[in-house]
Amino acid sequence: MLKKTSVIAAAAGLLILGSSVPAFAEGAGENPPGVGPALTANGADVVPGTVTDAPATGSEMESGIDSEAPLEENLPLPGEVDGPDLEQEKEAVPRAINCDAKYFARITKNKKNTMSVKYATFVKNQKSYEIDFKFSSKKAGTTLLGTSVNVGAEFKAMWLGKIKVDVNVKAEKSWTSELNIETGGKVKAKSTVYGDYGIQKENVYGYLGYRYSNCQVGQKQYMDAWAPYREGWVIK
Repeated sequence: MLKKTSVIAAAAGLLILGSSVPAFAEGAGENPPGVGPALTANGADVVPGTVTDAPATGSEMESGIDSEAPLEENLPLPGEVDGPDLEQEKEAVPRAINCDAKYFARITKNKKNTMSVKYATFVKNQKSYEIDFKFSSKKAGTTLLGTSVNVGAEFKAMWLGKIKVDVNVKAEKSWTSELNIETGGKVKAKSTVYGDYGIQKENVYGYLGYRYSNCQVGQKQYMDAWAPYREGWVIK
């Protein structure tokens, strides 16, 4: 993800130089880097093919209403499934081989990705025909790199490096979601459509271990690990 601070700094630099054009003028209406396309869950009461990042406006358009339901920390993402169990590394290494003694992280399963919801909304169509709807993210939040077992920062850094190399190069240590990110479409007659906005997480399972100088592996500690990599809407 492009660092938001660098974008803000660039905008400030343009203003200091007296530019009459705002830094964000180019590509106006486009989502910032790191915001993915809206995902639609099976069974959502939207007209197929109408979900868009540029919702329509007009007298028949309904805006989303804030939901008071609890926000899900691990909302399933449409289409995501667990990956296969990865082959365990061979640990029976001849003792004549020398290795650098050190701790390491190993992924044994790439689990289905989930989303930490930061804002929830819905729209209810009480008419007998389809109408346009629009959702806009009104609350933001932050999701951090994490593990299911309490480990130190240096071990979390190992997990982040492993996730970046083996699974998703876009994974980050910390991610704060954007405000005013829009999506929309058409809601079917006499139906309700729900929208969740949040930060998507790369989820893996594996272990931290120690490789001895004779290349044998011990001190394994198994755990889940996750890292934020994108944000966006889920329509359901």
